[in-house]
Amino acid sequence: KNGEKMKKNIIVIFPIILSVITVAIFFNLSVKPMDTTTNVLGQKETMSQNENSKKNTIGNAAQNNINSKSIGSNTGNSSDESNSSSSGQTTTKDSSTVATTAPANTIKLSFVGDCLCATDENTSYENCFNDVAKAKNPSYFLEKVNSYFLNDDFTIADCENVYSDSKKLKVSDKGQYADPNVRAFWFKSPAKNAKILSAGGIDMVSISNNHINDYGLEGHEDTRKALDAANVKWGEEGKIVYFEKHNFKIAVICVSMYGDYVLPTIQSALKKAEKKSDYQIIYFHGGTEGLHEPESWKVNACHTLLDSGADLIIGDHPHVLQPLEKYKNKTIIYSMGNFIFGGNRHPENRTIIYQHTITLDSNNKVSKETGDIIPCYVYTGDTNNWQPAPIKDKATKKKVLSFMNGKRKSPL
Repeated sequence: KNGEKMKKNIIVIFPIILSVITVAIFFNLSVKPMDTTTNVLGQKETMSQNENSKKNTIGNAAQNNINSKSIGSNTGNSSDESNSSSSGQTTTKDSSTVATTAPANTIKLSFVGDCLCATDENTSYENCFNDVAKAKNPSYFLEKVNSYFLNDDFTIADCENVYSDSKKLKVSDKGQYADPNVRAFWFKSPAKNAKILSAGGIDMVSISNNHINDYGLEGHEDTRKALDAANVKWGEEGKIVYFEKHNFKIAVICVSMYGDYVLPTIQSALKKAEKKSDYQIIYFHGGTEGLHEPESWKVNACHTLLDSGADLIIGDHPHVLQPLEKYKNKTIIYSMGNFIFGGNRHPENRTIIYQHTITLDSNNKVSKETGDIIPCYVYTGDTNNWQPAPIKDKATKKKVLSFMNGKRKSPL
């Protein structure tokens, strides 16, 4: 009986035990995959957090690097993060955005100052510019700097002489007829010398300056034709030049600005350019010659033009450098100085190449702008050899950069 009773109990208990075991096995099998999934998701979240942390670190590092290399005084801006550097890099717009997908589109523009590729009408000396141009290949003059221009997108300069082969041209009246003691200059060069610009990588020049009419309207027109033949674009009042890359159009407005009375005319040109372009540059010729500091009227005029919608302002005419300024996060260079200067044997021997890089976001809008200053000599011989070249000496470069940053009175 006891055996039978035990047998019955076993029969009753066994299914219960079997059920418990089955449930336990099922529970085990169910729990393990859930744990695995949780761990994988956890790993993905951790990786994502690490990636975000890395991106943030890169972004902060990039921001710190940009700020540490900013140059130019921040007028009209509460921040004071402008520091000169050996590279002379400056940031002009918000640079905190770091691309996390495809590389951003960029456009690099190079600017230089006065390219006076001629000899004065009343000047004659051995190895003057026009004589050297007869003997040298057009590439000679910019061969020490052309690597910057041939590797950018667009290079812009000032053409401060007449190109013409006409023997009939007469010098314009600069007061010399009324007063023989008036000190005036007239610069003309054979038409073929316009190829000096294109051979060196210059894409465009402004002819809005005080020497384009040295030989009257005919000389003016001859210069246009010579530049066209050399495949160099030219701009002046009434002729805005447009460049385009990545479906992004840039307008270059070339003007003479010897006083603020011309502001309404420039503002009108700016409005016209805004309708046809995404970005507007004013390249102006004006101010007092020989000054390393811009006059107050010129500073105010440039501020007004930026407030009117201009994105970048580049100036020349003083024949010497004047500093860079950051105004409301936009860049002004008040004078680029001479670059190629055929005017005399000993011009002030400091100049710069300014490279301005525009970065576009995925919507083809400007997301960042940076600028690099390359300090240069106007000439590299004991006297003017008409060959600008980058400055290699660190101490000399530093002086130029400090001056452009407003920390020195002179670049010399």
